Amino acid sequence: MKRLQHGLSMIEIAVVLVVVAILMAQASPSFTVWIHNAQIRTATESMQNGLQLARSEAIRRNRSVIFWLTSAAAPQAADWLVGCATPSGAGAQPEAAGDCPGQLVANGVPGFGPPTFNYIQRQNAADQQTTFPQVSTPNGASYVTFSSLGLVTPNVDGSASITEIDVADPTIPTAQARPLHVLVSGGQIRMCDPALTLANDPRGCT
Repeated sequence: MKRLQHGLSMIEIAVVLVVVAILMAQASPSFTVWIHNAQIRTATESMQNGLQLARSEAIRRNRSVIFWLTSAAAPQAADWLVGCATPSGAGAQPEAAGDCPGQLVANGVPGFGPPTFNYIQRQNAADQQTTFPQVSTPNGASYVTFSSLGLVTPNVDGSASITEIDVADPTIPTAQARPLHVLVSGGQIRMCDPALTLANDPRGCT
């Protein structure tokens, strides 16, 4: 005997669509928070890598190298640059071509750099799809200089050096946000979680 095959009725399809819509509506906020927290971690790791690059380049080149937070926006985005520090004269601008071999920027860094200068490496938040995180430093510093020994040395313009970079995203609820910090002390650079205590977890900040 042939078995009759029955399809889904319109009522059954409608019920399935309603259930799927409800599940997606409930999951969407959590997924959005997860994306923003993932961007915070990506931006923080990027700046940690930039600081480590500046330190290693200072040792390799046997000269001072700076890590520079270059965002001219307010609040700052996670934009940074690694370049050679001017040994004399005013300002913290990277040196001209030949003094610090690297990539050439024709228009400089808005609000910071001269019309043209060379740099070792540059990273923009937009290139990493990390436009949501905001960056700040407790002492208002914009850059830090590493000596040929890989240690933090005074900036050429006498300004304060970066000792901590805080990365957060105020667009997500505070209870669900996972801000991160990058700490710079001497020649040590590490990422930490301010929600954890160092005594109980090595990922903690204090």
